[in-house]
Amino acid sequence: MFCGKCGNQNPDENKFCSGCGSPLGQAGTNGEQSNTPSVQEAPPQEKEKVYYRGEGELLIRTTKHHGAGRKAASFIAGAGVGYLIAGRDSKRTTKAKGSLIITNKSIICAGNKITFDNIVAVTIKGTLQKKIHLTLDQNAGVAGGGKGAGGGNRISVEVEIKSDDLDGVFKGLENARMENVDL
Repeated sequence: MFCGKCGNQNPDENKFCSGCGSPLGQAGTNGEQSNTPSVQEAPPQEKEKVYYRGEGELLIRTTKHHGAGRKAASFIAGAGVGYLIAGRDSKRTTKAKGSLIITNKSIICAGNKITFDNIVAVTIKGTLQKKIHLTLDQNAGVAGGGKGAGGGNRISVEVEIKSDDLDGVFKGLENARMENVDL
C-alpha cells in the first residue's frame, strides 16, 4: 500500500506510514486506501514589490554585428556598394510607449519586461532631453537581442527610458536595485 501523503510504499498490515508516520487507509471518503501519492504543491512565489508606476517610453536598439570576413568580402566584391548592402551592421529600433512599472525584479513597459539580471549599468544621459540608458548583458533576450547565429555574441541591445518624471523613475530604479543590499 502507498502512503497518500508522501508516496512511500508500505506493507499492507501497517496502519501508519514508515516514511512520514501519517495514518494509512484514511485517504478515501468511503474508507478505501489511496494507491497514488499526492502531489506536493510548489511553494508560493514571492510577490514583486513595485517601486515606480507611471507613464514612459522604451526605446530598444538592437544591432546585429557582422564578422570582419563578411565586411571585407562585401567591400571587395561590391567595390564599396557591396559593403553598404551586405557588410554593414544591421540596426533596428523599437519603441514602446505606455505604462512603466519598476519592481524589485524587473522593468516593465508596454508589455516589454527587462529583468535586473540582464542589466549591467544604469546611467542618465543628455542635458536638455534627459533619458535613462540601460546597458544590458550580451545574453539578454530583449526584442530579438542576445546570441547570434552559431551561438556567438553578435547582437547587442541598448535600451533607453524616457519619461516626464525621470527623477522618479531613476529613484525607483535605484531603490529597486538596492533592495537586497545590506549596508
